[in-house]
Amino acid sequence: MIYQKNNKTLKIMVIPLPPPVLSLVIPVFNEGSDISKNLQTIISAAFCGEDKPMEVIAVDDGSSDNSVATILSITQTDHRIRLIELTRNLGKEAAIHAGLAAARGNAVIILDADLQHPPELIPQMVELWTRGVLVVEAIKVNRGRESLLSKFLSHLFYSLFYFFTHLNIRGLCDFKLLDRHVVDTYLAFPENQRFFRGLIGWSGYPSARIPFKVGTRQGSGGSRWSRFRLLGYAIDNITALSSLPLQIVSWTGAFSLLLGIIIGLISLWQKCQGIALDGFTTINLLIVIIGGTILMGLGIISHYLRRIYEEVKGRPGYLIKPRSNREHKQ
Repeated sequence: MIYQKNNKTLKIMVIPLPPPVLSLVIPVFNEGSDISKNLQTIISAAFCGEDKPMEVIAVDDGSSDNSVATILSITQTDHRIRLIELTRNLGKEAAIHAGLAAARGNAVIILDADLQHPPELIPQMVELWTRGVLVVEAIKVNRGRESLLSKFLSHLFYSLFYFFTHLNIRGLCDFKLLDRHVVDTYLAFPENQRFFRGLIGWSGYPSARIPFKVGTRQGSGGSRWSRFRLLGYAIDNITALSSLPLQIVSWTGAFSLLLGIIIGLISLWQKCQGIALDGFTTINLLIVIIGGTILMGLGIISHYLRRIYEEVKGRPGYLIKPRSNREHKQ
């Protein structure tokens, strides 16, 4: 690079940083009180040697606290850390997508900022990757502190997910190492509404699993989802990877038709025998059953139509604030 000062021309040699071999993608949401300490803990635990330089991509998902300002101050002293700031809170799936799109490493690891995903496992994950494993997944051996209702609902979701999709993701989380080929494949998927764990499982790449115990949350951020919102999230994830609910509507319709034919034949036979009884109870029962079945079927179909509507609009799954805006804040 040539630099001029006081009519003198100076040549300055700029030594570029080596391209990263390992990228850490860390979604962040309202972690300002602990993000500085947690990032340093993650970086220290993730060090795999000088021959494997790394970058850390902190993806802020529309935090309302001082998370962005804190991360920006860290980037001034540690140039391995980069900040991506989404325009608003779009959810963890969008944050993961944005981080993967920005990652430059040959291997990419996704983990939470609150240390519930133990960063001490990263060297072991990298070791498996160097042996040729394309996907290394951390699997929970326990779910930490949860109520009995939360454990039951979680078990119900994984059971239904396996029934509808034939994909077993029980115990899996977003804590994964992905080879560059897997990342590029994931980014090439056309849909905007994504379920990261489900799509990685659906891709079927050779994988290895490392068990871990969920650690204590370090930070003030975390899930603020109500059970109703979690229910919607679960339904979206199932229907994102399965069309079986639509087939169930057809089967239910066929069953209702068969039931109606049987009842009709029985009623006709009773009429011919002169033993027909008042049928108000039967008629009311059929109206309730058939009406409820129709409304349920319409609800399932409308859900898939909503997903199609969201996809055909073609809007991006996330938007990133311009870099100049962040620089003005410094």
